[in-house]
Amino acid sequence: GPKPILSLIKKLVLPYIFFQVLYSGYYTLIGLQDSFSLNLGIPQWSLWFLLSLFGWNVLLHLTKYFTVKQVLIASVLVALLVGYFPIFDRYLAIQRTLTFFPYFMVGYVIPKSWVEKLKTYPKKWIALLLFSGLFLFIQGNDLINKYWVFGSKPYEDYLTQPLLGGPQRLVFFAAGLVGIIAFLLLVPKERHFFSNWGKNTLTVYLLHGFLVKGLRALELDFEISSLELFLLFIGSMLLTATLSSKRVGQWIEKGKQVLQPSL
Repeated sequence: GPKPILSLIKKLVLPYIFFQVLYSGYYTLIGLQDSFSLNLGIPQWSLWFLLSLFGWNVLLHLTKYFTVKQVLIASVLVALLVGYFPIFDRYLAIQRTLTFFPYFMVGYVIPKSWVEKLKTYPKKWIALLLFSGLFLFIQGNDLINKYWVFGSKPYEDYLTQPLLGGPQRLVFFAAGLVGIIAFLLLVPKERHFFSNWGKNTLTVYLLHGFLVKGLRALELDFEISSLELFLLFIGSMLLTATLSSKRVGQWIEKGKQVLQPSL
């Protein structure tokens, strides 16, 4: 059920403030900002997810007053309509929070037994078929750009025909659900060497931006060969293993505890 607001503030808002300070200082050091400035209203790069996760959990309290089905339907309608109103921009990640709330609600509504059935479904080739279909759909459509899936901009900013934004977003909602089903079909039931990486996925997500933004600050412009692409893949795997380690997780917890006494 919905979690207490104070608990959400400690688990999500405080880490957001902590990482916002870190990223702002880091951007200044690497030259992406001329001087240090802290704006808690505009999340730095990947930090929007912490604000959105807080917002989704707060919105979940609506299920106390309405049925889950009503909240789910309303979340889809709001997600389709919010793109027509260019009023939020990046402020507090409101645009993305409302856009992706339907996915959060679907995850809340679907019984755990359904997920387990997908994981144990024997015909794994269906997942490859679904992923291939999604790839061909995206690759074969020249109109699709990254903002179709970012959820951070109003329709008029990235569509030549903004009125079609609602139907377009609905199509991508369906495509996203297909991708989720395909992914769950491939998730192994047994434990593997990479299983422990999943314990600290949020830490990996929050920290990988330091490397990505650092590389962007170098303004490198070159073509990547097949070998270099393979090495990049290996490097990303090693980075994931490092950032998801228990020691890194402990460092992050210590940083969060510095802020928690304020509550």
